[in-house]
Amino acid sequence: MSERKVILYLTESLDGFIAEPDGGTKWLSRLNSSAADAAYQTFYQQIDTVLMGRKTYQRALRLAGTYPYQDKESYVFSTTLHDTDDPTTVVAGNIPEFVRQLKAKKGHDIWLVGGADIFTELLKANLIDQLIITIAPVLLGDGISLVTSNLTDVPLKLETTAQHDQFVTLTYRVCNETK
Repeated sequence: MSERKVILYLTESLDGFIAEPDGGTKWLSRLNSSAADAAYQTFYQQIDTVLMGRKTYQRALRLAGTYPYQDKESYVFSTTLHDTDDPTTVVAGNIPEFVRQLKAKKGHDIWLVGGADIFTELLKANLIDQLIITIAPVLLGDGISLVTSNLTDVPLKLETTAQHDQFVTLTYRVCNETK
């Protein structure tokens, strides 16, 4: 069995923002696409684990009212959150080491739901295998970017493109030296 992949799967605006400056995603709820929703459902069925940061976790709870990934093994990275009222496990400490151990376990692929800081940290540690970025037909002008700190030349290889109504999904493989 091959090692599980860690996949960042998200939607961003055409100008490269994953959220509004306050972390909100109201812009995304105004855009409807049954084709993009179907692509998400197909992806969701292929993973068995979700990872996210505390802010993403708390935002997901606010938007959904209850934890939306009940059927998946879930981990939230936080040094301030210590427990949850749902099946999510809180992890504090060395995030890259935890993800290395998780990738070595048997299972399906792992979805990094969010947390630009966590994404950047895992990317720098060569632990992100694939990026699936859906570009939404909107310009925000300002907001939270996908990458939160400077990176130096992270090569990507385009694997597929797909159009879902007015959305475009780009799938890239991260070309890490160790892979």
